[in-house]
Amino acid sequence: MRRNPLYGHLAFKAAFRLANTLPRPACQRLAALLGRISYALSPEVRNGLRANLSPVTGATGTELDRLCSLNVSNFSKMLADYFYCSTGDPARIKPLLGEWRGLENLKAARERGKGTILVTGHLGNWELGGMLLALEDMPMTVITLEEPSTELTQLRDVYRRKLGIKTIAIGSETFAFVEVINTLRQNGIVAMLVERPQESSGTPVKFFDCKTLFSSGPALLWQHTDAAVLPAFVVQKNDGRYLSFIDPAVPMQQDASPREALTTNTQRLATIFETIIHNHPDQWYNFAPIWK
Repeated sequence: MRRNPLYGHLAFKAAFRLANTLPRPACQRLAALLGRISYALSPEVRNGLRANLSPVTGATGTELDRLCSLNVSNFSKMLADYFYCSTGDPARIKPLLGEWRGLENLKAARERGKGTILVTGHLGNWELGGMLLALEDMPMTVITLEEPSTELTQLRDVYRRKLGIKTIAIGSETFAFVEVINTLRQNGIVAMLVERPQESSGTPVKFFDCKTLFSSGPALLWQHTDAAVLPAFVVQKNDGRYLSFIDPAVPMQQDASPREALTTNTQRLATIFETIIHNHPDQWYNFAPIWK
């Protein structure tokens, strides 16, 4: 898919400045408008979203188009909040959280002392989740793919580090996997997006009755560390504030062979994600077709 010119280093720097000038309601209104315009002018985005959201919701025609337009508008509003929180100021970040469920699940996982893997997807405001945990003195290490440019990768890393959040960009560091394992063995928290992996790190799964790839990273890291694997999401509510929820640890299965266990446990995560995405299709930001 052709890169969106608004998703780049210079556009992000301009957005950071704007979000620190305007009040949040104005940022949200402007972002929603830009999202609707972007959707109308981006046939690749429209086609990608339609291909992804139709199997999720069963929607077609005008209903599907309305959902896809809302999705892009919500994505723009999510980005606006990311920029709004970029100062790392708790006075800006904490009021955005309306409700927090399952923090006790994370605390229980950490008490095991074997590390915690938070798995999430391109749904809701995943960056805000990291900020909120950092403000609770639980900073994490974020595992991410490289951004479209090195400058943008570095820029996002700088803003995460303001709150003590570390970034490991897969593909840029030769020993990234070893570094992640060491973080878990020190009882650290690692977070990763799993439903849009690089093809080389993906495991085939059945997802909404279609075949696609999910990241094998969580299952593979579990095999090496016995870390707890917890689904975690931050979704925007109707009042504009956010609900953050962390589910209990997923029971990971040890099959006869490591390869079979990898497939079984990755499918288990995909099945859990189905319910969450089905409940929030307007906030699942996957703009390139994921089903072959």
